[in-house]
Amino acid sequence: MNDIEGLTAAMRQVEPNKIETELDNDWRAANARALAGGGQVAARTSVMTLVIYSDSDAQAQRAVQAVRTLTSLHPSRCIVVAPLEAGDSKQIEAYISTRTADASGGMSYSEEIVLRAASSAEEHLAGAILPLIVSGLPAFLWWQGEPPWRAPLFEAMIDGFDRLLLDTCEMKRPDQSLVALDDVVRRKKASCAVTDLSFARLSPWRELAAQFFDARELLPYLYSIDRLSIEYAAGEVNQPSNPSQGYLFAGWLASRLGWTVVGGAPSQPVDGGREHTLRDPSGRKITLEINPCYGASLAPWFDLSQRNPDGQVIGPGALMSVYLRAQLNGATATFAIARETDDLRHASTNCQAPQVSMPPQTIHMPSLGESASLGAELDRTGHDVVFEESLALAAQLLGAPGRRIHG
Repeated sequence: MNDIEGLTAAMRQVEPNKIETELDNDWRAANARALAGGGQVAARTSVMTLVIYSDSDAQAQRAVQAVRTLTSLHPSRCIVVAPLEAGDSKQIEAYISTRTADASGGMSYSEEIVLRAASSAEEHLAGAILPLIVSGLPAFLWWQGEPPWRAPLFEAMIDGFDRLLLDTCEMKRPDQSLVALDDVVRRKKASCAVTDLSFARLSPWRELAAQFFDARELLPYLYSIDRLSIEYAAGEVNQPSNPSQGYLFAGWLASRLGWTVVGGAPSQPVDGGREHTLRDPSGRKITLEINPCYGASLAPWFDLSQRNPDGQVIGPGALMSVYLRAQLNGATATFAIARETDDLRHASTNCQAPQVSMPPQTIHMPSLGESASLGAELDRTGHDVVFEESLALAAQLLGAPGRRIHG
Protein backbone atom coordinates (compact mmCIF):
# COMPACT_ATOMS: atom_id res chain seq x y z
CA MET A 1 0.00 0.00 0.00
CA ASN A 2 1.51 3.36 -0.99
CA ASP A 3 1.16 6.51 1.08
CA ILE A 4 -1.79 7.93 -0.81
CA GLU A 5 -3.70 4.63 -0.66
CA GLY A 6 -3.06 4.69 3.08
CA LEU A 7 -4.26 8.27 3.26
CA THR A 8 -7.50 7.63 1.39
CA ALA A 9 -8.21 4.19 2.89
CA ALA A 10 -10.41 5.73 5.60
CA MET A 11 -12.02 8.18 3.16
CA ARG A 12 -15.01 7.86 0.90
CA GLN A 13 -14.64 8.26 -2.84
CA VAL A 14 -17.15 10.63 -4.45
CA GLU A 15 -17.66 12.25 -7.81
CA PRO A 16 -15.55 15.43 -8.08
CA ASN A 17 -18.61 17.52 -8.93
CA LYS A 18 -20.53 16.29 -5.86
CA ILE A 19 -18.00 17.05 -3.11
CA GLU A 20 -20.09 19.74 -1.40
CA THR A 21 -23.27 17.65 -1.50
CA GLU A 22 -21.54 14.60 -0.10
CA LEU A 23 -19.88 16.60 2.70
CA ASP A 24 -23.32 17.94 3.65
CA ASN A 25 -24.60 14.36 3.77
CA ASP A 26 -21.72 13.27 5.99
CA TRP A 27 -22.35 16.24 8.27
CA ARG A 28 -26.00 15.33 8.75
CA ALA A 29 -25.22 11.63 9.24
CA ALA A 30 -22.54 12.36 11.86
CA ASN A 31 -24.88 14.56 13.89
CA ALA A 32 -27.70 12.05 13.62
CA ARG A 33 -25.45 9.35 15.04
CA ALA A 34 -24.30 11.67 17.82
CA LEU A 35 -27.86 12.52 18.84
CA ALA A 36 -28.98 8.90 18.68
CA GLY A 37 -26.16 7.92 21.02
CA GLY A 38 -26.78 10.77 23.42
CA GLY A 39 -23.59 12.52 22.35
CA GLN A 40 -22.78 16.11 21.51
CA VAL A 41 -23.49 17.60 18.11
CA ALA A 42 -20.35 18.90 16.43
CA ALA A 43 -20.40 22.47 15.21
CA ARG A 44 -19.41 22.66 11.56
CA THR A 45 -16.97 25.48 12.10
CA SER A 46 -13.87 26.22 10.10
CA VAL A 47 -11.40 29.04 10.55
CA MET A 48 -9.74 28.65 7.16
CA THR A 49 -9.35 26.72 3.96
CA LEU A 50 -5.96 25.06 3.59
CA VAL A 51 -4.97 23.61 0.23
CA ILE A 52 -1.86 21.41 0.16
CA TYR A 53 -0.33 20.82 -3.25
CA SER A 54 2.07 17.86 -3.23
CA ASP A 55 4.05 16.38 -6.08
CA SER A 56 4.63 13.05 -4.33
CA ASP A 57 2.67 10.60 -2.20
CA ALA A 58 5.13 10.87 0.70
CA GLN A 59 4.87 14.66 0.77
CA ALA A 60 1.09 14.52 0.89
CA GLN A 61 1.06 12.02 3.73
CA ARG A 62 3.50 14.05 5.86
CA ALA A 63 1.55 17.24 5.27
CA VAL A 64 -1.80 15.74 6.26
CA GLN A 65 -0.33 14.26 9.43
CA ALA A 66 1.01 17.69 10.36
CA VAL A 67 -2.36 19.34 9.71
CA ARG A 68 -4.29 16.75 11.72
CA THR A 69 -2.33 17.67 14.84
CA LEU A 70 -3.66 21.22 14.45
CA THR A 71 -7.35 20.39 14.11
CA SER A 72 -8.40 21.54 17.58
CA LEU A 73 -6.71 24.94 17.15
CA HIS A 74 -7.26 25.36 13.42
CA PRO A 75 -10.43 23.52 12.38
CA SER A 76 -10.36 23.81 8.64
CA ARG A 77 -11.35 22.52 5.29
CA CYS A 78 -8.15 20.83 4.17
CA ILE A 79 -7.81 19.99 0.49
CA VAL A 80 -4.87 17.80 -0.52
CA VAL A 81 -3.86 17.65 -4.16
CA ALA A 82 -1.72 14.63 -5.02
CA PRO A 83 -0.65 12.89 -8.22
CA LEU A 84 -2.81 10.20 -9.80
CA GLU A 85 -0.99 7.02 -10.75
CA ALA A 86 0.18 6.84 -14.33
CA GLY A 87 -2.11 4.81 -16.55
CA ASP A 88 -5.28 5.59 -14.62
CA SER A 89 -8.08 6.38 -17.05
CA LYS A 90 -9.60 9.06 -14.83
CA GLN A 91 -8.50 12.70 -14.85
CA ILE A 92 -9.40 13.55 -11.23
CA GLU A 93 -10.45 11.33 -8.33
CA ALA A 94 -12.03 12.81 -5.19
CA TYR A 95 -12.13 11.45 -1.63
CA ILE A 96 -13.71 13.02 1.45
CA SER A 97 -13.79 12.53 5.21
CA THR A 98 -14.90 14.47 8.27
CA ARG A 99 -13.17 14.66 11.63
CA THR A 100 -14.03 15.96 15.08
CA ALA A 101 -11.71 17.10 17.85
CA ASP A 102 -12.08 18.60 21.31
CA ALA A 103 -11.67 22.36 21.26
CA SER A 104 -12.38 25.19 23.65
CA GLY A 105 -16.11 25.66 23.83
CA GLY A 106 -16.97 22.18 22.51
CA MET A 107 -16.23 19.90 19.59
CA SER A 108 -14.72 21.25 16.38
CA TYR A 109 -15.50 19.79 13.02
CA SER A 110 -13.04 19.67 10.12
CA GLU A 111 -13.18 18.33 6.61
CA GLU A 112 -10.56 16.63 4.47
CA ILE A 113 -10.71 16.40 0.72
CA VAL A 114 -8.14 14.56 -1.38
CA LEU A 115 -7.99 15.26 -5.09
CA ARG A 116 -5.82 12.88 -7.04
CA ALA A 117 -5.12 14.43 -10.42
CA ALA A 118 -3.48 13.13 -13.58
CA SER A 119 -0.84 15.34 -15.17
CA SER A 120 -3.12 15.75 -18.17
CA ALA A 121 -5.75 17.35 -15.90
CA GLU A 122 -3.55 20.27 -14.92
CA GLU A 123 -5.45 22.84 -16.98
CA HIS A 124 -8.69 21.90 -15.18
CA LEU A 125 -7.24 21.58 -11.67
CA ALA A 126 -7.59 25.21 -10.55
CA GLY A 127 -11.22 25.13 -11.66
CA ALA A 128 -11.80 22.09 -9.46
CA ILE A 129 -10.03 23.51 -6.39
CA LEU A 130 -11.00 27.18 -6.21
CA PRO A 131 -14.79 26.62 -5.90
CA LEU A 132 -14.11 24.49 -2.78
CA ILE A 133 -12.63 27.45 -0.85
CA VAL A 134 -14.96 28.42 2.02
CA SER A 135 -16.18 31.92 1.30
CA GLY A 136 -15.36 34.64 3.83
CA LEU A 137 -12.52 32.75 5.55
CA PRO A 138 -8.75 33.03 5.03
CA ALA A 139 -7.48 30.73 2.30
CA PHE A 140 -3.96 29.27 2.52
CA LEU A 141 -2.06 27.48 -0.21
CA TRP A 142 0.79 25.28 1.03
CA TRP A 143 2.83 24.32 -2.04
CA GLN A 144 5.26 21.55 -1.26
CA GLY A 145 8.44 21.14 -3.27
CA GLU A 146 9.42 23.46 -6.08
CA PRO A 147 6.52 25.20 -7.82
CA PRO A 148 6.31 25.46 -11.60
CA TRP A 149 7.17 29.17 -11.55
CA ARG A 150 5.05 31.29 -13.92
CA ALA A 151 3.08 28.22 -15.06
CA PRO A 152 -0.67 28.88 -15.61
CA LEU A 153 -1.74 26.51 -12.80
CA PHE A 154 0.58 28.10 -10.23
CA GLU A 155 -0.44 31.62 -11.27
CA ALA A 156 -4.14 30.80 -11.07
CA MET A 157 -3.76 29.17 -7.68
CA ILE A 158 -1.87 32.10 -6.17
CA ASP A 159 -4.52 34.52 -7.39
CA GLY A 160 -7.19 32.58 -5.52
CA PHE A 161 -5.53 32.57 -2.08
CA ASP A 162 -4.74 35.02 0.70
CA ARG A 163 -1.44 33.41 1.64
CA LEU A 164 1.14 31.17 -0.01
CA LEU A 165 3.32 28.89 2.14
CA LEU A 166 6.35 27.08 0.81
CA ASP A 167 9.79 25.93 1.90
CA THR A 168 12.84 26.89 -0.13
CA CYS A 169 14.88 24.31 1.83
CA GLU A 170 12.91 21.64 -0.08
CA MET A 171 13.75 22.99 -3.51
CA LYS A 172 16.17 21.34 -5.92
CA ARG A 173 17.19 24.62 -7.55
CA PRO A 174 17.39 26.94 -4.54
CA ASP A 175 19.23 29.79 -6.29
CA GLN A 176 16.65 30.07 -9.05
CA SER A 177 13.82 29.49 -6.59
CA LEU A 178 14.78 32.39 -4.33
CA VAL A 179 14.90 34.70 -7.34
CA ALA A 180 11.58 33.34 -8.64
CA LEU A 181 9.97 33.68 -5.21
CA ASP A 182 11.05 37.31 -5.00
CA ASP A 183 9.39 37.79 -8.39
CA VAL A 184 6.16 36.30 -6.99
CA VAL A 185 6.27 38.62 -3.97
CA ARG A 186 6.78 41.63 -6.22
CA ARG A 187 4.02 40.75 -8.70
CA LYS A 188 1.41 39.34 -6.31
CA LYS A 189 1.93 41.55 -3.28
CA ALA A 190 -1.44 43.28 -3.63
CA SER A 191 -3.39 40.01 -3.54
CA CYS A 192 -1.36 37.32 -1.78
CA ALA A 193 1.11 37.30 1.12
CA VAL A 194 4.01 34.84 1.07
CA THR A 195 5.63 32.76 3.82
CA ASP A 196 8.84 30.77 3.45
CA LEU A 197 9.15 28.21 6.25
CA SER A 198 12.89 28.31 5.68
CA PHE A 199 12.95 31.95 6.81
CA ALA A 200 10.66 31.21 9.75
CA ARG A 201 13.22 28.68 11.02
CA LEU A 202 15.81 31.44 11.15
CA SER A 203 14.02 33.13 14.04
CA PRO A 204 16.44 31.91 16.76
CA TRP A 205 19.49 32.79 14.66
CA ARG A 206 18.22 36.31 14.07
CA GLU A 207 17.32 36.68 17.74
CA LEU A 208 20.74 35.52 18.94
CA ALA A 209 22.60 37.71 16.46
CA ALA A 210 20.61 40.76 17.53
CA GLN A 211 21.20 40.04 21.23
CA PHE A 212 24.96 40.50 20.79
CA PHE A 213 24.34 44.20 20.29
CA ASP A 214 21.86 44.78 23.10
CA ALA A 215 24.82 45.87 25.23
CA ARG A 216 25.36 49.59 24.74
CA GLU A 217 29.15 49.25 24.54
CA LEU A 218 28.82 46.70 21.69
CA LEU A 219 26.24 48.54 19.59
CA PRO A 220 28.83 50.63 17.65
CA TYR A 221 30.35 47.39 16.34
CA LEU A 222 27.05 46.55 14.64
CA TYR A 223 27.66 49.41 12.21
CA SER A 224 31.31 48.44 11.68
CA ILE A 225 30.88 44.87 10.43
CA ASP A 226 33.24 44.03 7.59
CA ARG A 227 32.87 40.24 7.34
CA LEU A 228 29.93 37.85 7.58
CA SER A 229 30.60 34.10 7.25
CA ILE A 230 27.75 31.59 7.19
CA GLU A 231 27.84 27.79 7.10
CA TYR A 232 24.84 25.62 6.25
CA ALA A 233 24.21 21.88 6.48
CA ALA A 234 24.99 19.89 3.35
CA GLY A 235 25.15 16.16 2.73
CA GLU A 236 28.01 14.53 0.89
CA VAL A 237 30.42 16.52 -1.25
CA ASN A 238 29.07 15.10 -4.51
CA GLN A 239 25.42 15.79 -3.63
CA PRO A 240 23.45 19.00 -4.31
CA SER A 241 23.24 21.39 -1.36
CA ASN A 242 20.71 24.06 -0.47
CA PRO A 243 22.05 27.46 0.68
CA SER A 244 18.66 29.19 0.92
CA GLN A 245 18.81 29.74 4.69
CA GLY A 246 22.29 31.20 4.36
CA TYR A 247 21.13 33.68 1.75
CA LEU A 248 17.99 34.57 3.68
CA PHE A 249 19.99 35.24 6.85
CA ALA A 250 22.44 37.38 4.88
CA GLY A 251 19.50 39.16 3.25
CA TRP A 252 17.96 39.81 6.65
CA LEU A 253 21.10 41.37 8.11
CA ALA A 254 21.84 43.35 4.95
CA SER A 255 18.31 44.72 4.71
CA ARG A 256 18.26 45.73 8.39
CA LEU A 257 21.61 47.55 8.16
CA GLY A 258 21.11 49.16 4.75
CA TRP A 259 23.82 47.20 2.97
CA THR A 260 23.82 47.20 -0.82
CA VAL A 261 25.01 44.48 -3.17
CA VAL A 262 28.05 45.16 -5.32
CA GLY A 263 27.30 43.86 -8.80
CA GLY A 264 28.82 40.82 -10.39
CA ALA A 265 28.54 37.08 -9.91
CA PRO A 266 29.81 35.67 -6.61
CA SER A 267 33.29 34.21 -6.58
CA GLN A 268 33.58 30.55 -5.57
CA PRO A 269 36.86 30.13 -3.70
CA VAL A 270 36.89 26.43 -2.66
CA ASP A 271 34.69 23.47 -1.74
CA GLY A 272 31.44 24.91 -3.02
CA GLY A 273 31.69 28.10 -1.00
CA ARG A 274 30.63 31.48 -2.37
CA GLU A 275 31.89 34.97 -1.71
CA HIS A 276 29.99 38.23 -2.26
CA THR A 277 30.84 41.88 -1.77
CA LEU A 278 28.47 44.42 -0.23
CA ARG A 279 28.75 48.03 0.96
CA ASP A 280 27.30 49.64 4.05
CA PRO A 281 25.77 53.15 3.92
CA SER A 282 29.16 54.72 4.64
CA GLY A 283 30.78 52.86 1.75
CA ARG A 284 32.61 50.33 3.92
CA LYS A 285 33.24 47.04 2.12
CA ILE A 286 31.66 43.92 3.63
CA THR A 287 32.75 40.45 2.60
CA LEU A 288 30.05 37.77 2.71
CA GLU A 289 30.94 34.08 2.66
CA ILE A 290 28.30 31.35 2.37
CA ASN A 291 29.81 27.88 2.70
CA PRO A 292 28.42 24.33 2.83
CA CYS A 293 29.21 22.19 5.86
CA TYR A 294 29.53 18.72 4.34
CA GLY A 295 28.89 15.41 6.06
CA ALA A 296 25.75 16.29 8.03
CA SER A 297 23.04 13.64 8.36
CA LEU A 298 19.96 15.19 6.74
CA ALA A 299 16.25 14.48 7.08
CA PRO A 300 13.16 16.41 5.93
CA TRP A 301 12.35 19.20 8.35
CA PHE A 302 8.91 17.84 9.20
CA ASP A 303 10.43 14.46 10.10
CA LEU A 304 12.94 15.77 12.64
CA SER A 305 10.69 15.45 15.68
CA GLN A 306 10.30 11.70 15.03
CA ARG A 307 13.77 10.93 13.63
CA ASN A 308 16.06 13.05 15.79
CA PRO A 309 15.94 11.78 19.40
CA ASP A 310 19.66 12.36 19.97
CA GLY A 311 20.10 15.51 17.92
CA GLN A 312 22.35 13.91 15.29
CA VAL A 313 20.15 14.73 12.28
CA ILE A 314 19.49 18.15 10.79
CA GLY A 315 17.22 19.58 8.12
CA PRO A 316 18.71 20.27 4.68
CA GLY A 317 20.27 23.72 4.46
CA ALA A 318 20.00 24.39 8.21
CA LEU A 319 22.41 27.01 9.45
CA MET A 320 25.42 25.50 11.19
CA SER A 321 27.30 28.66 12.14
CA VAL A 322 27.28 32.43 11.77
CA TYR A 323 30.42 34.51 12.28
CA LEU A 324 30.57 38.31 12.32
CA ARG A 325 33.71 40.44 12.41
CA ALA A 326 33.68 44.17 13.06
CA GLN A 327 36.52 46.67 13.12
CA LEU A 328 36.11 49.99 14.92
CA ASN A 329 38.84 52.57 15.55
CA GLY A 330 41.55 49.95 15.14
CA ALA A 331 39.85 47.45 17.47
CA THR A 332 38.44 44.11 16.29
CA ALA A 333 35.42 42.33 17.71
CA THR A 334 34.02 38.93 16.71
CA PHE A 335 30.59 37.43 17.29
CA ALA A 336 29.84 33.75 16.63
CA ILE A 337 26.91 31.34 16.83
CA ALA A 338 27.67 27.67 16.16
CA ARG A 339 25.85 24.38 16.61
CA GLU A 340 27.19 21.91 19.11
CA THR A 341 28.83 18.97 17.33
CA ASP A 342 27.43 16.35 19.73
CA ASP A 343 23.83 17.63 19.65
CA LEU A 344 22.77 19.67 16.64
CA ARG A 345 19.68 20.91 18.48
CA HIS A 346 21.91 23.16 20.61
CA ALA A 347 24.09 26.11 19.65
CA SER A 348 26.64 28.17 21.54
CA THR A 349 27.35 31.88 21.30
CA ASN A 350 30.69 33.58 21.74
CA CYS A 351 31.67 37.26 21.77
CA GLN A 352 35.22 38.58 21.76
CA ALA A 353 35.48 42.36 22.05
CA PRO A 354 37.99 44.70 23.70
CA GLN A 355 37.15 45.55 27.30
CA VAL A 356 33.78 43.78 27.10
CA SER A 357 32.94 40.62 29.00
CA MET A 358 30.04 38.61 27.62
CA PRO A 359 29.86 34.99 28.85
CA PRO A 360 29.08 32.32 26.24
CA GLN A 361 25.63 30.75 26.15
CA THR A 362 24.28 27.37 25.04
CA ILE A 363 20.77 27.48 23.63
CA HIS A 364 18.23 24.80 22.68
CA MET A 365 17.34 25.95 19.17
CA PRO A 366 13.90 24.31 18.76
CA SER A 367 12.77 26.06 21.94
CA LEU A 368 13.43 29.38 20.23
CA GLY A 369 11.34 28.45 17.20
CA GLU A 370 13.70 26.70 14.80
CA SER A 371 11.11 24.00 14.15
CA ALA A 372 9.00 26.62 12.32
CA SER A 373 5.60 25.64 13.66
CA LEU A 374 3.06 25.29 10.89
CA GLY A 375 0.39 26.42 13.33
CA ALA A 376 2.21 29.69 13.97
CA GLU A 377 2.37 30.39 10.24
CA LEU A 378 -1.33 29.63 9.83
CA ASP A 379 -2.06 32.24 12.49
CA ARG A 380 -0.43 34.90 10.33
CA THR A 381 -2.59 36.46 7.62
CA GLY A 382 -0.83 39.69 6.68
CA HIS A 383 2.45 40.44 4.96
CA ASP A 384 5.78 39.77 6.67
CA VAL A 385 7.65 42.87 5.55
CA VAL A 386 10.93 41.78 7.15
CA PHE A 387 10.84 38.53 5.20
CA GLU A 388 9.98 40.28 1.95
CA GLU A 389 12.88 42.72 2.33
CA SER A 390 15.26 39.91 3.33
CA LEU A 391 14.20 37.89 0.30
CA ALA A 392 14.73 40.87 -2.00
CA LEU A 393 18.34 41.23 -0.80
CA ALA A 394 18.94 37.48 -1.07
CA ALA A 395 17.64 37.53 -4.65
CA GLN A 396 19.93 40.44 -5.50
CA LEU A 397 22.90 38.47 -4.18
CA LEU A 398 21.88 35.71 -6.57
CA GLY A 399 21.67 38.01 -9.56
CA ALA A 400 18.13 39.39 -9.55
CA PRO A 401 17.77 43.04 -10.58
CA GLY A 402 17.96 45.40 -7.63
CA ARG A 403 14.84 47.14 -6.43
CA ARG A 404 14.04 49.52 -3.64
CA ILE A 405 13.94 47.74 -0.29
CA HIS A 406 12.94 50.37 2.26
CA GLY A 407 10.13 52.86 2.10
